[in-house]
Amino acid sequence: MTDDGTAAGGAGTPPDKIEPKPEEGRPAATPATEAATAPLDTAAAADTARLDTTAGATAEMPSATADTVALPAAESPSGAGSPPAAKTADDQRRPARWRGIVAVVLIVLATLLAPLTLAVLWMNHDLLNTDNYVAAVAPLSSNPALQGAVAQNLTNELWAKVNVQQQLAGVLPSWAQIFSAPLSNQLKSYTYQGVHAVVSSKAFGKVWEVANRRAHTQVSAALLGKKVAGVDTAKGQVSVDFAPVVDQVKSALDGKGIHVLDPVATTPGSATFVIFRSATLAKAQKTINFFHKLTVALPLLLLAAWAGAIAASWRRRRTVLQLGFTLALAMAVTLVGYHLGRGAYLNAVSSPQLPRDAAAAIFDALLVGVLAAARTVFVVGLVIWLGALLAGPGGWAVWVRRAVAGIFQTAGTAAEQKGLDLGPVGLWVARHHRPLQIAGLLIAAAVLVFWGTPGVAGVLWIVVGLLVYLAIVEFVGRLTRPAVGDAVAPRADAS
Repeated sequence: MTDDGTAAGGAGTPPDKIEPKPEEGRPAATPATEAATAPLDTAAAADTARLDTTAGATAEMPSATADTVALPAAESPSGAGSPPAAKTADDQRRPARWRGIVAVVLIVLATLLAPLTLAVLWMNHDLLNTDNYVAAVAPLSSNPALQGAVAQNLTNELWAKVNVQQQLAGVLPSWAQIFSAPLSNQLKSYTYQGVHAVVSSKAFGKVWEVANRRAHTQVSAALLGKKVAGVDTAKGQVSVDFAPVVDQVKSALDGKGIHVLDPVATTPGSATFVIFRSATLAKAQKTINFFHKLTVALPLLLLAAWAGAIAASWRRRRTVLQLGFTLALAMAVTLVGYHLGRGAYLNAVSSPQLPRDAAAAIFDALLVGVLAAARTVFVVGLVIWLGALLAGPGGWAVWVRRAVAGIFQTAGTAAEQKGLDLGPVGLWVARHHRPLQIAGLLIAAAVLVFWGTPGVAGVLWIVVGLLVYLAIVEFVGRLTRPAVGDAVAPRADAS
């Protein structure tokens, strides 16, 4: 055997029996290593055979690259002449643009309708309903500012109808004529005291209530511009008839020997007190009457705008979040407008006949309902916004949900360790977990809608009651471990 290996193999040695020469730096193969590497060598040979076959097939095919380059630009796969590419899954899930536009339009519409609907409902509930109107203004009979204004106005009206100084001049001697003016002023002060004593008595409350019940016809006429016999709506004012008060004052003065007011007639309407006046209201009667006819349609339109925005939206949780925020924003603007309008109205109507403090008391009594409703709806909007926010993917929202779920899990584990078993009730709650949650939400919404004036405190109590109910349902559902074979739909974790 020579060093170059030519003679070593010999002419008679088959090629497959020739042992390869180990490479430098690589140890010679041993039986153990050959056994270990045999599978690898077999796999490599198979891969090489497949590559050879593929190469042969490729050699027989024409050059695809050359053909593709030779194609004209118009026949390119991206060209206009090629068939449209199939839509991907992402393209099929992509929402139509018109849905987002419709949702935005409906959100804006609902934001504008909310304060308008509130105002119309307040007008029909508090102003156009006689019982509610009387109930709103009844506490004013004990308001000191209003009592003083009524006493001063009635005294001035009585003194304008009789010339007391002339009557005194006719009975006083000539040397005492200079005392007629001071005596007249003294009698006027005494009359004011008598009128004020009447209007500050407990009996005045009944007189005030009856007078305002009769005056409610003027309220409807002033707001809606209706033609009512004996009622002038051109000035947009509402006045209360106090003829019974004049009768009481005259009787009190007659009992003390003062008969200067006897010539004053006490027919209905002879002594009135204007509690509301607005020239702007008189000009807006047609507009108010138009919206009054939409009392039923406006709330339905508002609910339809809400439902339509949620239905059209692709991201409904975010839409609910926006609806709650815009509702709270609309009520905040309404509250700001109330305070600005209050100041402007008081500046316009304040006069010697109606002092500012008396006008403020009347304004606040009439608008206390809409103010409370705006605050209530503001809180409702915040609750909706916060609920949608907690249901979102935000980090703190996820943390809150996980924390609540952990509390329920801990409580359920503790109850299980103590052997608490709710039996069939627990199984039924576990099976109907989701419908029970939806029913609780619907009941809370119905209570909020049909409760006349829940106020902020009422809304908070409704929310607390709903949370307690949902907590009970969640606790019972997590506590119950149904037996094998009881089909309970799996619930996804809140987080």
